[in-house]
Order: sequence, then structure tokens, then C-alpha cells
Amino acid sequence: MSTTTASTTAEATALRRIAAVGTAISAVVHGYLFLDGWSIVPVVGPLFAVNAVSGAVIAVALIASAHWAWRFLAVGFNALSLGALLISHTPTGFFGLREGFWDSWQVIALVSESVGLIAAGLALLVWWRARR
Repeated sequence: MSTTTASTTAEATALRRIAAVGTAISAVVHGYLFLDGWSIVPVVGPLFAVNAVSGAVIAVALIASAHWAWRFLAVGFNALSLGALLISHTPTGFFGLREGFWDSWQVIALVSESVGLIAAGLALLVWWRARR
């Protein structure tokens, strides 16, 4: 293995791990909130459960596998989660849910999803560049 290949592999592994941590934190936040009462909110409550489970699966897969598909799914997961959070703070809200302020759980989700999105995106780019 050449030095360039080894450093690319190490870089990709580190980025996958960072993406996994961001994704896992988002999943934990959504799982906690679902169990803490959000389960009764129409549409959004069940989406929190889906977010928690899918985020946990993607986070574990990012650690266990170097396959590009998990990086791609992590980008989508974090982008959609972040988008939904931001939309919930607009005047129209997200499926009728309109947030009026930023609490600690939302800030944790905002940061973790941003980190997960950036790291997974970079990991996907590193993988793609190494294949060229």
C-alpha cells in the first residue's frame, strides 16, 4: 500500500468515525425526545422514532463498514434531519409543528447533524476521489 493510499484510508476512516458520532448523537436525541413525550405528536412523533432507529443503524454501519453506501446514507440522513429542524423554526413549521425557540436538545441536534453531514460528505468525497 502506498503512502498516499494509506493516508487516504486513514483520513476516510477518521471521517467515517466522526460522521458516525454525529449521526449517533442525533439518533439518541430523537430517541430520547420520542420517549419523553414527542411520541404523541402527529406525524412528527413517529418520524422521531424512525430517525432514532435509522440513525443508529447508519452510525453502527459507518463504523463496521467502509462501503460508500453508508456514507451516502449518512449524508442524506443528516441533511434531512437538519432540514426538518430548520424548517420547524420557520413560520409555516414542519408538518404543523412550529418551534418558537432553541432549547438545548435542538442545539445538540443542530451541531451533531451539521458535524455528521460535513464529515459524511467529506468521507464520500475522499472515497470518490480515491476511485478516480
